[in-house]
Amino acid sequence: MNAIELWKQRFALYLKEIRTYSKYIFNDHISIVLIFALGIGTFYYRQWLETLTPAFPAAFIIAAVFAIILTAGSIQTLLKPADLVFLLPLEEKLKPYFGRAFRFSYIVQLYIIGMIGAAFAPLYLKQLNESGSYVLLLVLIALVKLWNLLSAWESAHDMDGKVRLYDWLLRLGVNFLFVYFLTAGFSIVYPGSMIVVMLVYFLLLQRKEAKKGLHWEHLIDEEGRKMLLFYRIANLFTDVPALKERVQRRKWLDGIASLVPFHQKNAYSYLYIRTFLRSGNYLGLFLRLLILGSILIYFVPFLYGRLFISILFLYLMGYQTLSLWKQHRFKLWLSLYPLQEEDKMRSFLQLLVSLLFVSSAVFATVFAFGTKEWVMAGLLLLCNVVVSYIFTYGYGKRKIQNLL
Repeated sequence: MNAIELWKQRFALYLKEIRTYSKYIFNDHISIVLIFALGIGTFYYRQWLETLTPAFPAAFIIAAVFAIILTAGSIQTLLKPADLVFLLPLEEKLKPYFGRAFRFSYIVQLYIIGMIGAAFAPLYLKQLNESGSYVLLLVLIALVKLWNLLSAWESAHDMDGKVRLYDWLLRLGVNFLFVYFLTAGFSIVYPGSMIVVMLVYFLLLQRKEAKKGLHWEHLIDEEGRKMLLFYRIANLFTDVPALKERVQRRKWLDGIASLVPFHQKNAYSYLYIRTFLRSGNYLGLFLRLLILGSILIYFVPFLYGRLFISILFLYLMGYQTLSLWKQHRFKLWLSLYPLQEEDKMRSFLQLLVSLLFVSSAVFATVFAFGTKEWVMAGLLLLCNVVVSYIFTYGYGKRKIQNLL
């Protein structure tokens, strides 16, 4: 048993899987949209910084975001379900394997910290400190991330899920206080006390879990959830055979499906709306995009910025919903429907445009309550409705016809 060779094989397969689907996710079309969005976002971000007053809670916001980033994340072990049988007896020999997994996970987390740190740098330097101590802050945050990964790995030995939950909550609080004390200009005694708490907590945790073996079921489930998230994102752009479909009845949404009139011509409409509401791949991502877009529209202080954000998120929601068209294409029993292919397309496009119209109304309502500019909210709604219609019956219809 060569643990290092096993890691190299697993890591090579993992990179191959990531590269295979990344070329579909970051295609030329999406890359142009992301670059354009980054440029517009940077422009309005700089203008927004000029409007801030000294009372703006920059330290609290930076500490809250970094606390979540520091606490989240775990070791990318690349374990598979069969390892519970074949590798469990070799746990003691797998220390080099898990050591490499730890280093890989830490490097990935450093990239995330670097990106978030770059985004917060203008806010920090303008509101909190002009002396350039931000680099030192990021170095300390990187070291605290090391403590978080070590603590998360130790807690992974425990069979009790509540212990892991308490560990997560405790680290979240300590991370927030540590970053907040540093950014808000507190005496060095305060962040120093948090470092003492970190060291004492890790030693106690390590002593508690010293004689326990790894909780293999938990590690394998964690790895499965990480890959499932990646597959769900990739599935928006191409078919992912490894994705296991999860269907869950959401009884509280049955009333929406009942809005479809009971008629033969609406068979596909009923099928698609039920799939959208019950599948784990569509409703959740759609709602997350809707909420995120609403938050940005509410807080961005510029009219054209809000308009751009609303159009961008309508495009993202429409684009990810287009994959619903391919959901049932391998089900032979649908060919028994006494309906034409045009009926199927009509039903799907009606669902898509309805979802985008509802999103347009939500964005306009959030804009109205955020600015009290009701006339501008009406114009925003009109613009969003036009964009939704063009996206559905222009871009969406043409893309579906290419798939037929």
